Amino acid sequence: MPPHAVTLPINASLALECEFWLEDDGWNGSCRDLAVSVRGSSFEDAKRKMEAALGERLHALLRDVLHRSEHAA
Repeated sequence: MPPHAVTLPINASLALECEFWLEDDGWNGSCRDLAVSVRGSSFEDAKRKMEAALGERLHALLRDVLHRSEHAA
């Protein structure tokens, strides 16, 4: 019997240090390592937006790396 492969998404955890601070009009967040900034109406909103923005940024970086490696081969 031939082996059967299963493909499924895996969410890998990566700890990044982000700063959050309160201003008059809401919360701001910044991750300097990946040049990502967000603004939210509450701390929870800013944190949620930061998680989404970091995910998008990491996906973009990986796409760029994979695209370059395909063209280098």
